[in-house]
Amino acid sequence: MLEALRTQIHEVLESMAPSIRAELAGLLSRPGYALHPDTPCRAGVLALEVHAAISRERASKSALLAAAAVELQMEAAYLFDEVADQPSNGRRGEDLALAIALLTAGAGAAVDAAAGSCDSSGNVRRFCSAYGEACAGQFLDAMLQRRGDATLEEALQATCLKSGGLGSFIAGFAARVAGADAEAVALFERFGMNTFTLGQLLDDMRDACAPGQLSDLAQRKATLPVVFYGQEVDSSVPLDGMLTPDIYKSYERSGAPLYVAILAQAYMVRAQKDLSLLARRAYAVGGLGRFLKSVEVGAEAILSAARVRLVA
Repeated sequence: MLEALRTQIHEVLESMAPSIRAELAGLLSRPGYALHPDTPCRAGVLALEVHAAISRERASKSALLAAAAVELQMEAAYLFDEVADQPSNGRRGEDLALAIALLTAGAGAAVDAAAGSCDSSGNVRRFCSAYGEACAGQFLDAMLQRRGDATLEEALQATCLKSGGLGSFIAGFAARVAGADAEAVALFERFGMNTFTLGQLLDDMRDACAPGQLSDLAQRKATLPVVFYGQEVDSSVPLDGMLTPDIYKSYERSGAPLYVAILAQAYMVRAQKDLSLLARRAYAVGGLGRFLKSVEVGAEAILSAARVRLVA
């Protein structure tokens, strides 16, 4: 599945941005990006599994185009995040140009993917509007990071708009291309939203107080565990960005890990219920179940550790 998806991405780059295809392929071959062999390509894989659940076809041309379209939009979102964290004297200008090229290539692939669907123009319009809603989450995230005094409500809203919005966008577009009715599309969108929100919360828990200078706490990112900790504990980060053992211990005792663990558990249960509802409608959700389990990997260990650390 991943090999077919990556081949389709190469084809889209060749047809939509031939002049900078090599530069885009080089970008997407970086660790964490779609063409790197160790990257799971969650956006594209979710799209393929949603399409297969409806059509019962594995990796048809329209499914691969839809998957490539949403994966390229996701890669553009990753790149914008990376650019936001870069120093001003880095390669920001080049990366921004590549991010715009990824967005236009993804949109072109979406047009091709939707061409054979019942409401092709409406499906492309919804592709654009749903991605725009997810971009609102990116905007809020960047604004909160600059402002530096995010509330828990704002941090949760940013997570749901950004990550949850992307999940809804991905699943919804794939479902429309596959020909699902409006009620089913809404169910698939909800599954995508809950699953991607869960994944983001688990990532935030892993990254919150990791060793070194790259932890979210060291960088004072506006993620839920960091915002919770900042409201509970008055603690400044050292100038060198290195977290001391005392800061680490105070984070573990603050209740932040447990707070986010409870939220993650709630979104995991919601995604599981969405799967059950889709199964009752006779959709082939086996692949989506495996996808959810891949997102949940390590979740129970993280949630259990959060409970144990608070008690300790």
